[in-house]
Amino acid sequence: MRRLIQRLVLLALAACSDNAGPATAPAVPTSQLHFVLQDPAAPPLAASSGSFLAKVGENRELRLLSFPPDRIRVVLNRANSKVGMKKKEVEAALELKVRFEVPSDGLWRKPDGSSFQPGEEILITVTIVDPARFVFDFEPTGLQFNPSDQARLKIYYYNADHDFNGDGTVDAEDARIESQLDIWRREPPDTVWFRLGAVNFESSEELNANIASFTDHAVAW
Repeated sequence: MRRLIQRLVLLALAACSDNAGPATAPAVPTSQLHFVLQDPAAPPLAASSGSFLAKVGENRELRLLSFPPDRIRVVLNRANSKVGMKKKEVEAALELKVRFEVPSDGLWRKPDGSSFQPGEEILITVTIVDPARFVFDFEPTGLQFNPSDQARLKIYYYNADHDFNGDGTVDAEDARIESQLDIWRREPPDTVWFRLGAVNFESSEELNANIASFTDHAVAW
């Protein structure tokens, strides 16, 4: 049921993006954006990048950054404090920091602007730009996805520093900030970011968004 709800929300999100894409959203300079930070007490990340071959005609995905075993207990304990959180929902994504899905008809335009042909493949790489922040680089730059069936990005922020405002206390203000978290994108070398309007499933600490093309992405508010 939860997967169905997420799918319906993302379909609605895609419909909205057709009418009001990132180009029409207010631009926010890097200096004014608040990036989500890695929890300083969290174990080192299991990996800083990952790659996979996306192929026309096949559903393929990348799962990046597995949780070390000693992190599982921390995540489950945090889940117990989340209203409506179910243990099985956490266990389903314990190993994930990023999940990037390309549907069978998702590949549309290559970086050179040419169309994909049946059976063609392309190497996709996701890299953590800064291990202290939730900032990601997606390659190859300029890759475009089918407007009718875009790629899907899911970012899990279990191991983020939940003292979002950095005042030394995790409190109601941090809960308010968590409700405002979103996935943002920018086109390097530009220094302005645009909000994607991701769906924030706070109970599972997960942000979902449709992706139209490749560039830098970050979790911020």
